[in-house]
Amino acid sequence: MNPFATFLVGASLLMMLLLYVGTAVHKTKRIVGTLLVALTAFASVYTARTMGLELGIDLQGGSEFIVQLSPGKNDDGSPKAVTSSDVQQAIAILEKRLNADASKDLTMQPEGGDRIVIQMPGITEEQIKEVRKTIQTVAHLEFRRVHPDSQAKLEQIKARGGIKEPGWIEMPYSKPIVAKDGTETERSELVRDSADIEGKYVSKAFRTVDAEGNKVALQFDSEGAKLFDDLASVHYQKEMAIIVDGQIHSAPRLQAKQYGGRAEISGGGGKGFSQQEADGLATLLSNPLQNPMKILSESSVSSAYGQSSIDQGKWIGIAALLITTCFMMFIYRLAGLVAIVGLIINIAILFGAMALFGFTLTMPGIAGVVLTIGMAVDANVLIYERLREEMEAGKTLAAALEAAYEKAFSAIADSNITTLISALILFLISGGLVKGFAVTLMIGLLSSMVGALIVTRVIFMWVVDKNILHRIHTTKIIPDKIFDILSSAPKFIIASLVVTAISFGTLAYKGAAGFGIDFRGGSRVDVTLVKGKDIPDAELEALFKGLKKDDGTAVGTAYIQRKSASGTENLSIRCEEQSGAAIQHAITSKWNKDTVAGTSIATVGSVIGSELAKQSMWAMFAALIAIFLYLLMRYEFAFALGAIIALFHDVLMVPGLCVLFGQELSIIHVGALLTIAGYSINDTIVVFDRIRETIQKGTGGSMRDMMNEAICKTLSRTLLTGPTALAPMIVLLFLGNPAMLEFAMPITIGVLLGTYSSIFIASPLVLWYAKKSGTSLKRQVLDAQLEKIKADQSVAAAVVASGGKK
Repeated sequence: MNPFATFLVGASLLMMLLLYVGTAVHKTKRIVGTLLVALTAFASVYTARTMGLELGIDLQGGSEFIVQLSPGKNDDGSPKAVTSSDVQQAIAILEKRLNADASKDLTMQPEGGDRIVIQMPGITEEQIKEVRKTIQTVAHLEFRRVHPDSQAKLEQIKARGGIKEPGWIEMPYSKPIVAKDGTETERSELVRDSADIEGKYVSKAFRTVDAEGNKVALQFDSEGAKLFDDLASVHYQKEMAIIVDGQIHSAPRLQAKQYGGRAEISGGGGKGFSQQEADGLATLLSNPLQNPMKILSESSVSSAYGQSSIDQGKWIGIAALLITTCFMMFIYRLAGLVAIVGLIINIAILFGAMALFGFTLTMPGIAGVVLTIGMAVDANVLIYERLREEMEAGKTLAAALEAAYEKAFSAIADSNITTLISALILFLISGGLVKGFAVTLMIGLLSSMVGALIVTRVIFMWVVDKNILHRIHTTKIIPDKIFDILSSAPKFIIASLVVTAISFGTLAYKGAAGFGIDFRGGSRVDVTLVKGKDIPDAELEALFKGLKKDDGTAVGTAYIQRKSASGTENLSIRCEEQSGAAIQHAITSKWNKDTVAGTSIATVGSVIGSELAKQSMWAMFAALIAIFLYLLMRYEFAFALGAIIALFHDVLMVPGLCVLFGQELSIIHVGALLTIAGYSINDTIVVFDRIRETIQKGTGGSMRDMMNEAICKTLSRTLLTGPTALAPMIVLLFLGNPAMLEFAMPITIGVLLGTYSSIFIASPLVLWYAKKSGTSLKRQVLDAQLEKIKADQSVAAAVVASGGKK
């Protein structure tokens, strides 16, 4: 999109928004609001269509590696700390190694002080295997003299029981020796225990071909050429081993005293190099790493698996939208249809903003979009329940609408701000795929406020002003009665304690087995089968039994989990950290595309796992503290305390219940818990707002009676928003792939707990604290209201005074 056009549209939208908010003239507000909604919707759709959405690795296929640079060595052999220049040098070298012809869509960026994130979308499984090997190859080139009686001396060392020859060490060849009959024999040489010439003097390496086959030609710089010639003249007719990363590639005899700065490496072992091997070695030798690298985590997804996730996401989004539409129209009739129009524009704004700012859509991001569909309707339900009450009080539709939007705004703003706090913390502490969920959640929250507070209000302005609508009809699911809910609070608190004990007991019983690879390290291979196809566990176990990792050791124990979604079987295989790649390769090699639709692999090292566990704990702690501080600013201490304890109740129960239902805790669960924190406090805020309003009205009665009245007044809204948020999550539970299920289950449990705790936990705790501490909530609320009135009067007086001076 043209930058000037973007600025012009953005400036126009901002001016119209300010005019819409600032004007008190109804007709002006309606016209400006209409233009604002129309331009926002058009710009969002146009931007999303022209710029497109950037897809994450998990949706378009490819690999993401997080690698760590190990400390190098100083000249005296002491460890050398990794510096920012080492990281930048490694990025430059990896760019040359992995993308020499600049044909790949490769991105690399530093992370922390010694790590690099490497993303390579759209590469095949064979390319991924080669990338994995290339990343970990240092390509440390050395030239060392071979002992004149190498083989005889090795036999003597063997006969002496391994007693070494001073100044010499045994070093193996990179390939075995191949005899004429095809048999292979491992071989080594006795070479000097330190390098005669280092590879840093090589200025260029390239593949060459002669009668013997492919070779790698080396070209020294001026200093290296002199050193090599000096060495050749002293050790003429002696063997010189050419060593890469501790393995001998060839040990040619020095046939000349002067080489003019050139040398060459043959494949050795009687087989020589293939063209690919020679090209690969030449690239590595041209770009040696100063610091060895270790892969801390890896995530690889086949393009077929990614496309399957996109297709599932589309149908899940449509299904969630249809269910929400039917529910809203059943409860609110025509007003429900208005809410859906606002929801559709909300989704358009969400995708338009993601396209405009270049945010990446990931698989958890799709789950975030689906969750937005449910949560966006929450604000509409709050407004409509207020509207129903105002109309039952005898107001006209126009007056009722004005009052409903005004009274609902405070609760909507507070609940969205607390959820934004959780989403922002998740965005700051997370990385990769989960960050995509945080982005969609934050944008979705902001766009949902536009949809609920502006889009629907503008539509209602038109239908009311044009006499199209005179009254709103709704389906009442809760009778207008006051129930003594607080009297049953002790029973519910005991039930909560029992469920909490079960949750904690499950975590204690499962121990480390309750945590996934994100926290304890390991690999997970996800396999999506073609519809109607299946691979029995017995066949998989037989395949794994004789399988070897890259280092030649057995893959070890692998655990298989299954889930069916839309008639498609999904397999999730958890194994040791280094076993995932071997298992993925074995499955795709044995079963072709007629059986296996796509695969993905995630590998997390123990270092990353430990860090994620600590980050997750700090994130939860920071979110709860931030929400508590915000509540203290907005509410009296008793309300803030009751809300935060209810929030702890919800957040602490979910992990154990997820493990009880067969899940392993992952970083996605942390994102879900932070989302639950926002949603749970959302429900509680609405109840507390009504309690304060009831107190301010001075309806009389005891504090218990007023709290019961307030809870019952919001009961309909509380019970209605639960299903609207749950419907999309239930769709994810039954139709989503394993990654989406991992997110949907904790959210589903959390929504149910949040609805329950806002009624039966939070309010009783407020009342209990007020009684125990001798606090007069009524007096505190009325004093706060009086202070607000005085502040408003002071502002009004200041405005009048400034106007008078003019």
